[in-house]
Parts: sequence; C-alpha cells; structure tokens
Amino acid sequence: MSVTVDRQAFSNKDEAIACIESLSLFRRDGALAAGDLEDVHWHKTSLRIFVLEGTFETKDVALDQLLLAGAGDVISIPSATLHAARCPIPAKYVVGFESEEAAKTFRPESPGDLPEATS
Repeated sequence: MSVTVDRQAFSNKDEAIACIESLSLFRRDGALAAGDLEDVHWHKTSLRIFVLEGTFETKDVALDQLLLAGAGDVISIPSATLHAARCPIPAKYVVGFESEEAAKTFRPESPGDLPEATS
C-alpha cells in the first residue's frame, strides 16, 4: 500500500471533522512549523491527515515519491508504510485515527521495527 493524496476533498475544518466522523475515525488537531524532512518512520495504525492551512509534503519511501498537499487535501497513510514528512511552510491539520487509543498514544515507529511481512 502507498501514501495517497485526495485533492480538494473538503473546504473547511467543519467539513474535515464531518468526514472524520463519517468514517468512524477519531480526531486530533495538529500543527507543524516549517522544517526539514522528518526521519523515515511508520505507524501501527493507518491515518488520514486533513490539511487545513499551509503545505504538507509526504515522502513514500517504497515508491521514492514526494507528494505535496495543501489546504483541502487529505493525505492517507496506510499502517506499516515507511514515509517521512515536512512542511515547507507552517501547516495546521486534523488527523483521523482508526481508534481512540491510537489518537491518544500516537507515535512514529523506527524503520528497524517494521515487521518483515510488511516491508
């Protein structure tokens, strides 16, 4: 599975929240300052990032592809997908997680800890 970007999927935070709720996901607000590409990592859970403001870049490591997302776009990152991210300009977003526990305890995982079957 790979990282994808759905263009202009919503127009404001209320619509993003409605999308998250309609998918039975659990939300958490987020923001990133402008900065360098994060270290490559993966997550135990899939997630969707609803970009509200700014620009968000996500690198899909397996495809060696850099995906750019702006306001109104949704970035989908499947579980166990190696990727990195950065914001060339500050960004605000809402993340939809598969479970309430994932939303509360979310953390990036080290590439070395990725199970062999998914790498």
